[in-house]
Amino acid sequence: MKQRVEFELQSDLMCGGVRIADNFLESEPFIRGSVLRAAFAKQILLECPLSDMPTADGKLHFVTPKDANGVCADCPQREVCENFSQMRFSYAYISGAIPAPFTSRVCKNCGTDHPIQDTIVDSGKLQCHKCTDSLKRMESAKGFLREENEMFHQVKPKIHLTTHTAISRYSNTAKTGSLFSIRAIQKGTRFEAVIDDAETGFLSEGDLIYCGKYASNGFGKMKIVRMTPEKECTKEELENRISCFNQRFHTTNQVAVLLLSDACVRIDEITEIRTDEDYTKLWQMALFGGKDLPFRMKNIVAETQLYSGYDTSKKWGDWKQKKPDLHLLKGTSILLEIKEGRYEEAVQLLLELQKNGVGEKTLDGYGQIEICHKIHCIGVE
Repeated sequence: MKQRVEFELQSDLMCGGVRIADNFLESEPFIRGSVLRAAFAKQILLECPLSDMPTADGKLHFVTPKDANGVCADCPQREVCENFSQMRFSYAYISGAIPAPFTSRVCKNCGTDHPIQDTIVDSGKLQCHKCTDSLKRMESAKGFLREENEMFHQVKPKIHLTTHTAISRYSNTAKTGSLFSIRAIQKGTRFEAVIDDAETGFLSEGDLIYCGKYASNGFGKMKIVRMTPEKECTKEELENRISCFNQRFHTTNQVAVLLLSDACVRIDEITEIRTDEDYTKLWQMALFGGKDLPFRMKNIVAETQLYSGYDTSKKWGDWKQKKPDLHLLKGTSILLEIKEGRYEEAVQLLLELQKNGVGEKTLDGYGQIEICHKIHCIGVE
């Protein structure tokens, strides 16, 4: 059952991110679905007497039945272990927030205090009409946005800066080269995520988990404070969104797609110069698959990042570096055009993609999309 789960930080949260210096660590302002899954996995394994036993293929720290001497058969958590790999964890954002689309623009002087505009269909005469100066400049929206009083405003978590060091046991003073600082998300912040527990019912209000880095030092303590059933988008609702979008821009059969999380995609190595049309087809294939789709990609506004690491499910010394994954970053905006005579087929496919996600690793929250989000209907004044 899919549920919208609200967490409240009981301590500061440190959630990785790109390291800009060896002695300065900064948390990402959100929680990836894979990190959220790992937090629940850790909680389950801490209560498991067989947590140190490897799986049949030699992997460590995996939540799965081990069936050693019948221990798993009588375990009350057996159903959770059997279905854990099929559970779905979305990215967790500050309550009510969405990543700012790469097509959205804000006033350069006043930010989101002035109305946001969106350029997914047409940039037009892009000016802030609330400004009184002659330039009326606008710039790309950054971070996260939340709708309040019919307007989208920028939202960001409060940050707690702490500095740490080690003490030399010989001089009882700060150890040379050990000083480092952490910019963590401040406790009290609330995050929301959508979790599908595969009908196991293992989530409960009041549950505590430890999420992210430095959990052994007390960071990342989170409490489930509210759970509500997540309503699935219906075919009628989706058709109404598409209709409103096309009416707003006086178009026919166009669809806007917003990436609510990073999308993990596969693209073959490119060794020659390609045209814009060739690249558009590559992105279409990587995101939506298939050669005979009921729609075609007209435009994509995106940022990409290569992401790699090590497989730590093996014993120390046996770690292997993973091949880099190509990530389309959250906020990517895509404009599709439904092919003539294939409207019903397109709506059915888009409904399925919005439910299940695009690209790979969708069970860990990658590839979440929303069709014709309200922010894409704002347009340019």
